[in-house]
Amino acid sequence: MTKYKFAKEIEDFLNVLKDAGGFAIEDMEPIEARNLDLIEQECPEVKGVVEIGADGPFGPIPMYDYTPIGAPENKALPAIIFYHGGGWVIGSRDGHDSLCRYLSNATGCRVFSVGYRLAPEFKFPVPIDESFTALKFISDNSEELNIDKSKIVVAGDSAGGNIAAVMSLMAREEKDLNVSYQLLIYPATDASKERASYEENGKGFLLEKEGMRWFYKHYLTNDKDRKDWRVSPILAPDLSNLPPSYVITVAADPLRDEGRDYVEALREAGNEVEHIEYDDVIHAFFSWPLAMNCAKKAADAAGKAVKKAVG
Repeated sequence: MTKYKFAKEIEDFLNVLKDAGGFAIEDMEPIEARNLDLIEQECPEVKGVVEIGADGPFGPIPMYDYTPIGAPENKALPAIIFYHGGGWVIGSRDGHDSLCRYLSNATGCRVFSVGYRLAPEFKFPVPIDESFTALKFISDNSEELNIDKSKIVVAGDSAGGNIAAVMSLMAREEKDLNVSYQLLIYPATDASKERASYEENGKGFLLEKEGMRWFYKHYLTNDKDRKDWRVSPILAPDLSNLPPSYVITVAADPLRDEGRDYVEALREAGNEVEHIEYDDVIHAFFSWPLAMNCAKKAADAAGKAVKKAVG
């Protein structure tokens, strides 16, 4: 196992985790894992937050709609459509509430946090289909929602980064749906194979190799799904003409190498990509900007990039 020099906040967190006996999600049932709460943090104020919903085949798809502090009353703002992480099995809008509030204020954007249904109750492709339904709903109702449909950002962390990447690919094929930027935070991009970082960072850094296998076991119906580009966007037959990207990877992460490879694939296809790799943090850190200074700095940097792109 590679030795990393972590930020003190991360080191302290890992020590607490180690003292508690580690974190073996693969030994849990999904309903048990969904009740985990690893970090407590403050909830920043925003100008407003309301709940909206889009109609889907399994019922309403709920979303939180955040308006940033200082937003003008009648100006159509850019929109970030945010997809939470959690391996398509755990995670929630509530678990990412602090982060979405923070991103709304940092970017000056409306943020729509999508509550797509989770596996194993709703396996692939349901989370993808619901996520796309939510994206189309926001674009199609831009006037009523008072957002600028020419400035739509898709964003997400981990499994949410996977979904965001797939959303950009799907939106490219739609005439009246424009995704102008994507923020991919340590995204899962290739379920078809395990790269070297699965072994190098397979244990001890929160997200582990066996944990990723557990997530895919619950998310996918069979191994054939692994080669579907909606599961593994790096396998899409055409990666050209995608929006500019801001991609975050983490050195101490099983997903590091597939994130790096996706950056390279996007660039080779002619897309504009800004890639930041952090070597002093762990997977999931970005969700904790109110609890850890290293996360705040990363969220501020990402927010600045989004604001520059669509602000």
